[in-house]
Amino acid sequence: MLGREHDIALNPDACPVQAKVDMIRALDMHALWRACVDLINQHLPCHSCTLMYDITGGYQPQRSLHFLGETPCSDARPLRSLDVAAPYLQQNPRVHWYTLSQIASSDAQARQRLRAQNPAPGWREFIHMAFWGDDGPEAVLSIRMHEGHEQITDAHQQFLGELHQLMGAGLQRVRSLQDERRTVYQALLDRQSLPDIILDHDLHPISVSPAAQRLYADWLSRHDQPADLPDAIASALRGWLGRADKRDIGSGLQVSHPRRPEVELHITLEGRLLAHPQQPLYLLRLAAMQSTTATPARPMWSKLSPTEQRVAGLVVDGMRNDEIAHHLSRSRKTIESQISAIYRKLDVGHRAQLVRLLSTVC
Repeated sequence: MLGREHDIALNPDACPVQAKVDMIRALDMHALWRACVDLINQHLPCHSCTLMYDITGGYQPQRSLHFLGETPCSDARPLRSLDVAAPYLQQNPRVHWYTLSQIASSDAQARQRLRAQNPAPGWREFIHMAFWGDDGPEAVLSIRMHEGHEQITDAHQQFLGELHQLMGAGLQRVRSLQDERRTVYQALLDRQSLPDIILDHDLHPISVSPAAQRLYADWLSRHDQPADLPDAIASALRGWLGRADKRDIGSGLQVSHPRRPEVELHITLEGRLLAHPQQPLYLLRLAAMQSTTATPARPMWSKLSPTEQRVAGLVVDGMRNDEIAHHLSRSRKTIESQISAIYRKLDVGHRAQLVRLLSTVC
């Protein structure tokens, strides 16, 4: 799964009216979530809460957003699945909200599944709000109540009804905007021949050009979902794009093919399409190439060990020492030592001279 979890902090200055206004105005998932959490904490004794969304047919959320309140339980963990509630959802389609107690009254294994999932939650009751699409729940909001404050009053029930309406409308609005944006970007990429992709902040493709689809289709394994990036590419991008705000446009990353070591993928950061601190969009360009490990037959390359050939190839590709270290899962100090050894073996004095030498020799 490519989805990330995002923790947020409670806004202590939020008021119920402002939180409602923020929910109504929210144009992205993070803004909607922050307003939702502020509103919940004004009305309920909330221990923690989670929004699980992009739910597949097997009741498996692909993405989630979390709020963990102040709690004396150091083992508190965010909820990441619907294992406890899935049977209840199957039996009660279109239910708006329900509690753990309701589930447990007809499902003797529910609390046991909860303990297996989170043995020390610090709470004994949850409220789930389900938001349904044509084929099942699209999102579930889980609110865990502080231990000792599990009773749901009439005022709580009135609030939950209002919250369900606000959150449902917000989710619909955000998804509509996301679909509109995806359609616009896809129309742009469909008209060009370059292998470009646009990713959201969770590395889910928003739009993929036909050339890029053909290129990375070869990288899919039987475990990959066609709608997502291949795991081999996504795992390499995850750490690299985590620092994309500090990278120059035009910087690149090399990714080795998981089954064909002679093939590599060069990924270039071409641009950032949305200036949002929590939801950046990345425009990437892909290029397939032969691995630099296939070069030892050339005289200069043959002076280097296989490991040094790999490092030298990444230097030639324009990667900095910290990028090479991350790409090869080594320390920067190790990479610097290897590059110094390469300089000595090839009798060069600096990086530019090394690049010229290895780029021209046959």
